[in-house]
Amino acid sequence: MDQYIRTPLYLPHLKVRTEATNLFINDVPSYLIHGDLDEPNYRHCPYCHGSTMHLNGRRTVRLRHISIGKSIIYVEVTYKRWECQDCHKAFRHRIPFREKGHNITSTFAKQIEHFLSIGETPTQCSRKLHYNRTTVQHLDKKRIGKIAKDMKPRHQSRFICVDEFLLHKGHEYATVVIDYETGESLFCTQGNTYGQMIEFFHFVGRRFMEGVVAVSMDMNASYAKAFRELWPHIRIVYDGFHMVKNYNDMVLTEVRRAEQRRILDEIERARIKKDLDLMKELKQEMRFFKNSRFLILSNRKTLELKDASAAEHNRILFEKYEKRGLKLPIGKHYRKGRSIERLQEVLSSNEKLQTCYTLGEMLKSSLWCRDRQQFIDGFRMWFSMAKTTGYDELQRFSNMIRRHWPGILNRLDIPISNGPLEGTNLLIKNIRRQSYGIRDDDYFFLKIWEATRKHPKCRQVTCSPHQFSA
Repeated sequence: MDQYIRTPLYLPHLKVRTEATNLFINDVPSYLIHGDLDEPNYRHCPYCHGSTMHLNGRRTVRLRHISIGKSIIYVEVTYKRWECQDCHKAFRHRIPFREKGHNITSTFAKQIEHFLSIGETPTQCSRKLHYNRTTVQHLDKKRIGKIAKDMKPRHQSRFICVDEFLLHKGHEYATVVIDYETGESLFCTQGNTYGQMIEFFHFVGRRFMEGVVAVSMDMNASYAKAFRELWPHIRIVYDGFHMVKNYNDMVLTEVRRAEQRRILDEIERARIKKDLDLMKELKQEMRFFKNSRFLILSNRKTLELKDASAAEHNRILFEKYEKRGLKLPIGKHYRKGRSIERLQEVLSSNEKLQTCYTLGEMLKSSLWCRDRQQFIDGFRMWFSMAKTTGYDELQRFSNMIRRHWPGILNRLDIPISNGPLEGTNLLIKNIRRQSYGIRDDDYFFLKIWEATRKHPKCRQVTCSPHQFSA
């Protein structure tokens, strides 16, 4: 193939015998090039260095070469096998243009790596090049591994975020740590316990951990315990979003379910007593609770925007069709814009739920207050009101907040959160979805490492002078 010496078709030490054969492989037009490996004969055994060499036949191997347009090129290489008469070991000529471990040329491997480097997923690349997806993933792992090397941080991070994400079905989780300011992934490993944090400390080293000022996390006791025991100088900042989520799960959801169970029990007792009026009243109250989970857990502003969107949608339909005397086409319908109204109905029907919902709104306002004294006064008032209600759900949540109070108070001094990490978790889900699942965890972590470095962020964190106080 000397005429292709300056083109990607050139393969060194390949002597073409005949014209290329046109054929179809898996319904794809292909060209098959036949050639011999042009290598000198062995004079000495590479094992015992003996000089008695015997030609032990010829073998042929078919290698996948590059794709040009919609056509595929294959190369059928014939090479010699040799046997040493002294040590009786067989060996053959090494094919210089063959990719190690695969029946492809090194040129085709570079073509695959090029498509992967410009943003193609392994699935898209395999479909475009008509090649096996598993091999493409193996080459992608090798490509990223050359760039990432040991995957250790390249610079010092002042603020980090720690969280877990679902790795496999069956409650198998993994821990991810990112740099808050740049969004780059610093560490990924299987598991979400105390041991994973210890592994992270050993991975990044003492010098790196000494430069960390604060860490943002949810209320994972294992993560916090590791930082308090081994690196007490690092300030733990609990994420406000997770606190609101905990309130929704521990208080609002539990109260709603308990009230629904209570109403169902009262309906059953009324049925046994044949009190039809009471049954009708209880069923009316139960009707308010039906499909109310979204209304209770959503932000009021979200519901207002939803109602406004529904009103605008209905106005457009009316102007376009009914005002002109036309019927609505199939698939077009008016939306219900009663989210705020239905929320008021649900809350007014149950005093306990309304109290917990109001305290939840107060908690959100207190969490996002930036003035230190107002923040403390707001929470002091919230604790007092929660205690006055006497509800067990609120007492349990209040006790949890008191246990984590130093980390909550650190939000005022160091304004960081797990928001960037939630974006990283969404990125992780997209990587898994686009790849149709990745079974190799090491390869998955490499993909996360690469994806978080494509578009680095530059967040500025201004800390309060109180961060240096006890």
